[in-house]
Amino acid sequence: MVLLGIDVGTSGCKGVAFREDGALLGVAQREYPFMTPQSGWLEIDPEKIWEAVSLVVQEIAIRLERRIDVIAVTSHGETLVPLGEGSKPLCSAIANFDTRAQGYVDFWRAKIDPFELFQITGMPLHGMYTVNKILWLREHLPEVFEKAWKFSCVEDFVIARLTQDEPVIDYSLASRTMMFDVQKKEWSDKILNLAGMEKERLPRLAPSGEVVGVLSSSLQREWGLPEIPVATGGHDQPCGVLGCGVRKRGEAMYGIGTSECVALNLGSSPSLTREMMENSFCCYPHVVEGNYITLAYIASGGSVLRWFRDQFGYEETLRAKQEGRDVYDVLLEDLPEYPTSLFVLPHFAGSGTPYLDEGSRGAMLGLTLGTRKKEVVRAILESLTYEMKLNLDLFERFGIPVKALRVIGGGSRSRQWLQIKADILEKPLMTLATGEAVALGTAMLAGKARGVFSTLDEAVEAMVRVEEEFVPSHLISVYAPRYAIYREIYKRIRELNLEISKLV
Repeated sequence: MVLLGIDVGTSGCKGVAFREDGALLGVAQREYPFMTPQSGWLEIDPEKIWEAVSLVVQEIAIRLERRIDVIAVTSHGETLVPLGEGSKPLCSAIANFDTRAQGYVDFWRAKIDPFELFQITGMPLHGMYTVNKILWLREHLPEVFEKAWKFSCVEDFVIARLTQDEPVIDYSLASRTMMFDVQKKEWSDKILNLAGMEKERLPRLAPSGEVVGVLSSSLQREWGLPEIPVATGGHDQPCGVLGCGVRKRGEAMYGIGTSECVALNLGSSPSLTREMMENSFCCYPHVVEGNYITLAYIASGGSVLRWFRDQFGYEETLRAKQEGRDVYDVLLEDLPEYPTSLFVLPHFAGSGTPYLDEGSRGAMLGLTLGTRKKEVVRAILESLTYEMKLNLDLFERFGIPVKALRVIGGGSRSRQWLQIKADILEKPLMTLATGEAVALGTAMLAGKARGVFSTLDEAVEAMVRVEEEFVPSHLISVYAPRYAIYREIYKRIRELNLEISKLV
């Protein structure tokens, strides 16, 4: 049985085909460009997204001699795709990190207590959510707003194109719109009434891992494929959690890439407390039925290391090219073995949780004339981990256990960085046999929808393999006083950073 997971990100689409025993059968990917018509605006051409999906499916179909038994779709959240009749996009998609709708935070504050909003939607009030982009559309592009048949996100747009039927969105991605009642698992009448929105203009809701249509007859002819069931996947983060084999409360996925994110399984009890809201932690349905997840993230993450590579890593880049190696392998080799006394505030793109402070900026403290390049590299790795520890400590303070972390992403290839993280976080970290956890989780949902697995637990047992475990070492005691210093940095320079952010 061939299970195809389609992962639609903000800058590209990846399709990964798996056998039901977890064996990877084929990978295809295509990129598409961002558009930035104004400062703070981030748009994607929906037709470019569909073109990428189409090419990815066709490439895998050719590679596997047209053997695809079921397709499921996962995507990033919050992006708005206004659709006319026939699922034709009416304008560019307003992407997740677009900031144009930030002003609608005040709109909501005037209409509803933010804590009540959080208890309904599981989302701390913020301008990035899809509903605010719809409000912006109504005010600034009324002709598009009026023509819109459905206000879609990306998973449901792709499903509509695959089936040539109505858009269908799963519960996890619907949560990222800030219009979904995360406990009742339905569009919230109260939120829609306050927004002046009609429920009929939103996609149909369905659980993750449910068949919602079949590949359209025209695509069957065009791609040379049979009638294939198409299923809901979910928001990419919870799909990744599933693909890591996380099933129990207190287990988490740790994505180490351009940004860093810990997605924690809360089990069957949603955590909708004031403390969670005040620290910007969301709470919404997992793709595993009856479970909820929360997220902690660093907005910059590995992009800080990329910035250092681009600005100061000329020698390492040249050497990597000459030796046919990955530049990060060269950059991260021969690091100091002992923890540094340098600190890097990694807010190069503002902060992530728990502050969500767009005015915060990066900083480096502890430099001396004797500081060496490799010390700075290690300090970046350490400080990114200190930043995540702030979040995990809060979870535990709120009574949410964090027992173990399963790591994915480019950073998971560095054994030294994983050991640093285990020592600072004081948690075991486990790597996986496949780096395609998001697509794997989506393929598991496809398998459940197709009847290959009766439960997702069965899918995890069949398809997920842990490869290596990193446990905390004796350096825990060395990092403890350094972490105590790091905890003070943001608070002590926050006002200065705010003034700096206002400079033209």
